Amino acid sequence: MITTTQTTSAGGKLQLKMNMESLQLRVELKSLLQSFGAQPSLAELAITEFGGELLIEETPEAGSSLYYLPLRLAPDFIDHILDQLCPDSRPAAIECLNKYRAAWSRADQDTEQMLEKNSDLRRSLQLLKRQDQMAYTLKRMLSSLQKNRQPAL
Repeated sequence: MITTTQTTSAGGKLQLKMNMESLQLRVELKSLLQSFGAQPSLAELAITEFGGELLIEETPEAGSSLYYLPLRLAPDFIDHILDQLCPDSRPAAIECLNKYRAAWSRADQDTEQMLEKNSDLRRSLQLLKRQDQMAYTLKRMLSSLQKNRQPAL
């Protein structure tokens, strides 16, 4: 993992973490919230809503945990908390939300163009996507079975 801090236009600092194996970029929730002036306590809503997607990093020196959300889910998280924001934070959050959505839309378009040109890569990604879907389905089935399991007498 590589961790970096990025200064935002609002003067806040986003803490980002890149997994070099999956090439997945994650954003630390409290730094995301602070970047548009929201209360860091709203991170608890993400823990409830996106718990399975979060990377949790224990920080003994701070006495708490850091929660990293995949960057692709940042727009969903911001959208999820908009009604919880104070009026002063809402415009900056909406601007941030729109920028994330525009960036992901552009990335999707670029990816589509690249895949149109490279059929081997397209087939490999389709295979990975099917495997991901199967793993997700299996995880949900096992979770459901565990929840419905009767306690031993």
